[in-house]
Amino acid sequence: MRYSKRKIFKIILGIQFTNYRSDIFLIFSGWFITIITMVVWLAFKNAGQNIVYDSFILASAIGIGTIRNCLFNFIKTIHDFKTNLFFQRLFSTSLSKSLVFTSMILFNQLVNLVVTGILIMIAMAFEDQRELIKNVNWAVFFAGFFLLVFLSNVMAFIIGMSCKKIELAFVIGNLYYYGPVYLLGLGIPYSTLEKSEGVIISSFLFPQRYMLNIMASGWVNDPRMEVNSFSYGGNFWIPYLVSVILILISIIILVKIFRNMFEDMNKKYKNFSNTKKHLGLIYAIKRASTTDELEQIIELRNLLNKSTKTKTLKIKGGRGNVRSKQSGN
Repeated sequence: MRYSKRKIFKIILGIQFTNYRSDIFLIFSGWFITIITMVVWLAFKNAGQNIVYDSFILASAIGIGTIRNCLFNFIKTIHDFKTNLFFQRLFSTSLSKSLVFTSMILFNQLVNLVVTGILIMIAMAFEDQRELIKNVNWAVFFAGFFLLVFLSNVMAFIIGMSCKKIELAFVIGNLYYYGPVYLLGLGIPYSTLEKSEGVIISSFLFPQRYMLNIMASGWVNDPRMEVNSFSYGGNFWIPYLVSVILILISIIILVKIFRNMFEDMNKKYKNFSNTKKHLGLIYAIKRASTTDELEQIIELRNLLNKSTKTKTLKIKGGRGNVRSKQSGN
């Protein structure tokens, strides 16, 4: 049984990789937009008289790239799995939900780490960035980074699971992406944005603001936010507290969504297990665009059927033992 779970884990990762590499828009938006914006600022820094780039521009780029990959791009994966009945097919068997979600999150994190590594490598071509990275407060930076990753993934599940139409999910995802791009220090330097009180106030509406501020303070080794106050008035603990509260609220919302969705699903499939159990797989096969993807889906079907058959035999065997005992009595 362990082998089957490990095999299924690899297949789900493979399906996500196939979907990801076939979507040029996801790759372009998750990689090149952030990279190009960062390179432009580093290459032409301080070129204008009224606009001066922030010293934590690389931290901002890493944060925005994380939002794109862990929130927007992840929304598409989750919504596709839901609308293609992939979740229904998997969870109609004894397969653990945690195994499926873990594989999805792991793939998403692998992609994000690769993008983050490439951003850092490109930035190191600039001398000032090589000097800055020597003094980074990594504990503070990673605290903000992991909080941002966690919140982005939870928000992606909430949006992907609750939106019926992908267009609506994209609108919400873009709102939480482009808002931070222009209001939180990548598209427009924060030193320029803070001159407008209205812009700063509106930026507090984006939950990612607090995590990005933590990352920025760690990148310039200003953990108490004394040099860059980010409008917290010297209360550097505020972004940490708000970040934790936002994550806890998001988790509560997600748990409710999961309970409503999968408890209803379990009730539904108890009554219609023989009629709709295979719809997700059939739909996935129809949408398969490559031979590799089709083989992965078929292999997954075989493993799941084997798992279901084993479970059924155990149930029948148990019933047989009960009947034997009753007849003996």
